[in-house]
Amino acid sequence: MNAELKVSLARGSDDPSDWAWIAAFFALYLLIGYALEYRSKKRRGDARPARAAVNGLFSEREGVDPGQLLASRMVMLGGALAAGSAGFLTRDTHAAVQYPTVGVVALLGIFAWAYFDHRTEPRG
Repeated sequence: MNAELKVSLARGSDDPSDWAWIAAFFALYLLIGYALEYRSKKRRGDARPARAAVNGLFSEREGVDPGQLLASRMVMLGGALAAGSAGFLTRDTHAAVQYPTVGVVALLGIFAWAYFDHRTEPRG
């Protein structure tokens, strides 16, 4: 392994596309979370479910059990680990295989995280 590669691996990546992936994952989490909130507000018969969903998405979750918060973070980390593992296992394949595989696994992890947070939130 040459010295330049070792330095690059040690300090991490400066590639802006890495940050774009992270931003995309959080945007997907917000989008899926919003859709779940909207569905919940619409079922409850709110007059303005879209506005109520936005307010519900960004509201503080009072009374959240620390165990549920830990479980939520473990679901998040599990999804990230699964996406990272998919990327690692497909590293020797063509990009046309690797990117969709990682994308689908990440999307499933994000959906699981958002769904878990939605199902365990305190009902009020």
